[in-house]
Formats: sequence, structure tokens, C-alpha cells
Amino acid sequence: MTEAMKNLLITVLLFISAPSFLSAQGRGRAQVAEGNRQYDGGNYEQAIEAYNKARSANPASAEVDYNLGNALYQKKDYEQALKRYETALQKSEDPRLRAQTYYNMGNTLFRMNKLKESAAAYQQALRLDPGDEDAKYNLEYVRARLQQEEQQQQDKDQQKKKIEPSEYAKKLRKQAQKLIEEYRYAEALKLMQDGLKTDETVAAYQSFIDRLNDVVEIEEMQ
Repeated sequence: MTEAMKNLLITVLLFISAPSFLSAQGRGRAQVAEGNRQYDGGNYEQAIEAYNKARSANPASAEVDYNLGNALYQKKDYEQALKRYETALQKSEDPRLRAQTYYNMGNTLFRMNKLKESAAAYQQALRLDPGDEDAKYNLEYVRARLQQEEQQQQDKDQQKKKIEPSEYAKKLRKQAQKLIEEYRYAEALKLMQDGLKTDETVAAYQSFIDRLNDVVEIEEMQ
């Protein structure tokens, strides 16, 4: 990951002017305007209250659900924010609104530590708006995080697979080392191979056994 990719661009895009909403005979427009004003002022609780009133007045509006999702996101209520974004997608066919919704869903899912789902949301945003640089950046960042987590999991799995030698295996290793110091390589190899048949934890010294086997093979060729 590059130095420039230290942080995800966690910013939500407030959809203020929504044509389909504005043409809906004015139902809930005042509440949306109030919600937007409260949102811009950082008063997210009041914004949520206003947007909920707008939803009651105009339940078919995808934009109201979208804005409500943004306010819930700012309150760190990510579960409810995600539900509102999903509802907005169900209601809207507007490519711009859908692209922004998927982008914000990507941010929300990232906050919920659902990285695969977050990446999928950014991909959807980019299908609708290929020029969205923020979505491209965030997708690259999340993919890097996924690779990092996958590597960490592989390392953990490898640690679990690491064999811990028993006291018998440790004793056998010392005996083999003593034979090696006396240049009795073949005997040392046989000791370790026989021990492996008796105690599977002797496999902790497999690399030692392999090197010893190479030495014995070289001796036999001379």
C-alpha cells in the first residue's frame, strides 16, 4: 500500500436537489429542506427527525431515504443507515443517485468491518459512475486491506500448524546431534527416522532430518 493510501475517504455525499422529489407536488419538501439545513449544521439528530417526517409525507421518495441514511451514518448508526440506502436503491432508477448510494454503502460497510461487501458496493458505484475517483481510491484501499487480512490469517493458520516437539523428540534431537559430532551421520538419520515412526512431533525437526539425509546421500556417493 502506498504512503498516500493511509486513510479511506470516508465522506458521504448529501443529495440535496432531487428532481423526482421536487416534482412530487411539494409533499415533504419543507421537511427535507429543514433536514438538509440541520445536516449541514452538524445537527444530525434533528436532521433525522426532519427526514423521518419527510418520509411520512412522501414515502415513495428514494432521495429522502438516501439523506436519512446519511444522517444515520453520521450518528454512527450504521445498521440503520445501510437499511435506508438499500431502500433508496429499491425506489430509485436514477443512475446518479444509485451511484452515490452505492458509494455511501461502501463507506458504511467498511465501518461495519464488512470489507468484501464494501468492495462490492464500490464496484457497483463505479459501474454507474466510472469517473468517480473517490470510489476508485476506496476500492483499491479496501482490496489492499483484504489482502493484508488474508495474509495475516494465513500466517495464523501456519502458526497453528507449527508442530511443537515433545520431550522425547527433543531428547532424540540431542542424541542425533551427538552422533553427528562423532561423524556417525547414517546412525543419526536412522535414529530420527525411527523416532518419527514412534512420535509424530519429531516432524518438528523435519528440516534437520532432510539436511541429514542429504549428508548421508553424499557420503554414500563417495
